[in-house]
Amino acid sequence: MIDFAKKNFNRTYIKSLRLVQKFKKDVEGVVAVEFAFIGLPFFLLIFSILEISLVFLAEINLAHATADTARKLRTNQGGIATLAKFKEDICSNVVFIPNCLSKIKVEVKTYDNFASIDTSFNIKGDGSLDDNFLFESVDAGTIATVRTFIEWELFAKIPNLGLGNLPNNNRLVQGFAAFRKEPS
Repeated sequence: MIDFAKKNFNRTYIKSLRLVQKFKKDVEGVVAVEFAFIGLPFFLLIFSILEISLVFLAEINLAHATADTARKLRTNQGGIATLAKFKEDICSNVVFIPNCLSKIKVEVKTYDNFASIDTSFNIKGDGSLDDNFLFESVDAGTIATVRTFIEWELFAKIPNLGLGNLPNNNRLVQGFAAFRKEPS
């Protein structure tokens, strides 16, 4: 009985060894297996780079449009006196942000001196932006700030990636300009 079990075990062991050696020599499908291991991390890396690039481009674009519109306000060009006209002017300079007019939030606020400028923004209890912004008229010689905010919808809302800075894992894109308005 022991000899039979020993022979049977040896046969099974030898067959298993031959099968492993056969697979070892067979190279068909190696590329597919390697791609399965490497493909997902590679495409995640490429997609992450594209996502970060889009956010960076949107931030630069909004900052430039904010500075350009603030310059028009500072130098009394373009007749920017209302919030609607201000938003239109900013969105006409923005090339990369879709639905700009419906998404943009603008604040124009005056200060007594440059040292008293507040650059913080209010966050609600749920972590979203408090969009109770002022749009004050700016008189000649007055110090003012212009802040613009747009909630940028991320394609991949990957938690703990650090790209989303709002509770719904979107990105708050902002522009800022401070100036003293020139005389008329």
